[in-house]
Amino acid sequence: HIGRRGPRGSLLSVISGTTVSTMRPPNAIGRMEVTIIQAHNLPQVIWSSGKDGEFLGLPQAYCVFTLNKLTAQTTINKRDWSPNWNHTVSIAVRDVWQVCSLKVMHSKTLHRTHKDDFTIGNVSLPAGQVINWRGVSLGVDGQWRAFHRPYNAGAGTIYTVCRGKNRNGVESDRFETAEEAASAYDDVASKKDKEMAVLNFSGEGDVVGQHVKEEQFPLAGEDGVGVVGVQAGVAAMIRLRLKFHMRGVSYLEVQLERAACLPKMDAGLGSCDAYCIAMIGGYNFKSRLVRNSLDPRFQQTFRINVRDESEVLELRVQIWDWDRFDDDDHMGDAVLRFTPRETENGALDSAYPVMKPEGNEVALRNGKGVQSTLHLKFNYYPWKES
Repeated sequence: HIGRRGPRGSLLSVISGTTVSTMRPPNAIGRMEVTIIQAHNLPQVIWSSGKDGEFLGLPQAYCVFTLNKLTAQTTINKRDWSPNWNHTVSIAVRDVWQVCSLKVMHSKTLHRTHKDDFTIGNVSLPAGQVINWRGVSLGVDGQWRAFHRPYNAGAGTIYTVCRGKNRNGVESDRFETAEEAASAYDDVASKKDKEMAVLNFSGEGDVVGQHVKEEQFPLAGEDGVGVVGVQAGVAAMIRLRLKFHMRGVSYLEVQLERAACLPKMDAGLGSCDAYCIAMIGGYNFKSRLVRNSLDPRFQQTFRINVRDESEVLELRVQIWDWDRFDDDDHMGDAVLRFTPRETENGALDSAYPVMKPEGNEVALRNGKGVQSTLHLKFNYYPWKES
């Protein structure tokens, strides 16, 4: 256990790579949990030695995270272009305009930092960017709308107003809920940005969903100009997971671990390219695609807010086989009903049978007659005032 004093006597504690704030301001709107995962393609840095002068070499990087005048720091990684930290910081947030600031620094020694350590790059973003769905805003008429800006668009690019199906199945550009608008944004972004699309309800991140963002952020220098990494012409990046716990809100996380014993779907290859669509509480999440596997490991978590912990939720997970040239094949469904409280202490963590989509009455089996299963885990985070 390592302790470090913050301003006004607050204490940040570091335990096994996790930093938590031990004080919650009485006016906090919630808590931000930031996981500093890994940097990619960092640039060369200047090293100096007594006899050889200065030379360029690999960075010896660490991160400093600041929010609400509280600061936390990762360990220093030995010389590496793509250092991995997987360090989690948890700090109270007072309002949506507060800025989360992260600096990637270079230390000349492995065991401690120095006042003259070199700043490799910065990332800054307001807390509201994590709380709000991507591309979604609330209009003066009380209706939610979504606006899409193309990936890597230049200055002066006009935003597209996103249209999609509202809760009544009617196509519109105004929605009663932010989630409907977020879904419309995803539809437009998928078509326009294709494989480069960054979406609300799917992606390559380990955690997707309500009040969470996990993605790679480009590093910028002190002058605001993007940092180019050791690979010429390619930006230096850092992967972060930002998860917000709003005051008074409870959250349920459904972890899609893996499927087992799926049938062969691709002629000639004897395999399948599986992905899942998870439907729960009005949310539709799409998992990452796992190619060429009859036992795909998805290792992805979907996060929703819980309005009533006594409400019985239905989770339906569809398993699909992706096809490049034909329509994707719906292989089967796993369905279960539960209340959020029933998921506590791993009570529902299990392998669930997958049934064929026609009526969900016939088991899906592989070529050897073994029933296909879907392995799920659950985490429920009821709000607790502290």
